[in-house]
Amino acid sequence: MTSRRDVDAQPRTGHASSRFSVDLRRVLETELLKGPCTSIEIARLFSIHHRTLSRHLAREGVTFQQVVDEIRFTIARDLLTNTDMALDRISVMLRYSEPSAFTRAFRRWAGQPPSAWRASHARSRKHPRRRMVPRPR
Repeated sequence: MTSRRDVDAQPRTGHASSRFSVDLRRVLETELLKGPCTSIEIARLFSIHHRTLSRHLAREGVTFQQVVDEIRFTIARDLLTNTDMALDRISVMLRYSEPSAFTRAFRRWAGQPPSAWRASHARSRKHPRRRMVPRPR
């Protein structure tokens, strides 16, 4: 007879974990732009306990904060590439306390500050386009 704890401790194979990861990333893309989000709030959206959320992510070898940072970096690159939005505005949208915190995080992710990254990727834009992005509340 196996307990629920034993079942949770066993590694699972298949697509359930990767499906969860895809769903989590999709939800975070939206929730990060709507407002501050914690693992507790995100777990509530999935109708699971925040520790269960952590276990799912641990099976994939990541933490909640790592996934949040990955999504922030993806959104930041998209905004830098496809809009002319000021860096301080991007930092507000991504819920950084100040623009310098965003710059430090982006430098850690990309190896260069966001302004340099935008300049180096400006050539890849054939036709600059403005993208409608929801305003933070």
